[in-house]
Amino acid sequence: MISNVMFISAGVLSLLATWLIVVCMRSEDVGTQRNISLIVGASIICTLVAILELGFVGPTGLVLTLTTVAGFTILIVQNLYLLGIWQHGVRGLGLLLLPLTAIPLFLLPFLSELTSEHWVEPYSFLQTGHLLLSVVAYAILTIATLYAIMQLLLDHALKNKRLGFFMQAMPSLMDISNYLFVHVRWATWLLGLSIITGLTWQWVEIQHFALLSHKVLLALFAWLVLLTLNHMRKKAAWHHNRASKMVLFAYVALVLAYFGVKIIQSVH
Repeated sequence: MISNVMFISAGVLSLLATWLIVVCMRSEDVGTQRNISLIVGASIICTLVAILELGFVGPTGLVLTLTTVAGFTILIVQNLYLLGIWQHGVRGLGLLLLPLTAIPLFLLPFLSELTSEHWVEPYSFLQTGHLLLSVVAYAILTIATLYAIMQLLLDHALKNKRLGFFMQAMPSLMDISNYLFVHVRWATWLLGLSIITGLTWQWVEIQHFALLSHKVLLALFAWLVLLTLNHMRKKAAWHHNRASKMVLFAYVALVLAYFGVKIIQSVH
C-alpha cells in the first residue's frame, strides 16, 4: 500500500535528518542547514502523499480517522519546524522533535484496525473549518509542548551543572522561553476560534450546545490554561518551570479531548 510506504519513508527521512543534526551540530555551514531542510522537506512530501492516499480529502471535506489526523498533525509540526529552521535556525529542536515524529510515522501503517471506520466526515464548510482550526491548534501546541520539555530539561541540567551533548545543542533558556510564548499565543487564538466555530456549528446544525461533553470541557480547560499563561506573560509572572508545566497540562487535556474518547470508543 502506497500510504504505508510513504509513512515509513517519512519516518526514515526524519531519523536521517536527526543523524545529520547530531553529526553537524557544531557546524554553522549554510550548506548543512540546507541539507537538513531538504531532508525534512522530503519527509513532509512523503507524509502528505500518505494522508492523501488514505482519502484525507473527501467530496464533502476532510475525512478524519486516527491515521489521517495523526498524519496531518505530523505534517503541520514538520512544516513549523522547517519554518523555524529558515527563520530562527532552531535546528537543535530537531533532536527532540524529529525522533518523536518518526515514532508515529512508523506506527501509523499498523493502525488499520483502529482506523477502519471514519471518526468524522464533515458535510459542511463550517464543520470543516472547525476541524481544521482544531488540528492546527493541536499541532502548534505540540511544538509548544516540546519547547516546554526542553525548558524543563535545560533548567534541571543547569541547576545540577550537568550539560551533556543534548543540553549543549539546545537554544538558550531565553530563546526557548520566547519560542514557547509565540507558540502558546498562536495556540490560544486558534483553540479559542476552534471552540467558537465548534459551538456555532452545534447551534446551526443541531440547535443546541453540547457544553457538557468531554471534548468541549477538556478543550475549554486547555484554552483557559493557555489564556492564563498569556496573562502571566503580560504581567511578567512567566516563571519558566511553572509555565512549562502548565503547557504540559493543557496539552494532555487537548490530547484527551481530541483522541482519548475516540480511541476508547474504537477499542470497545
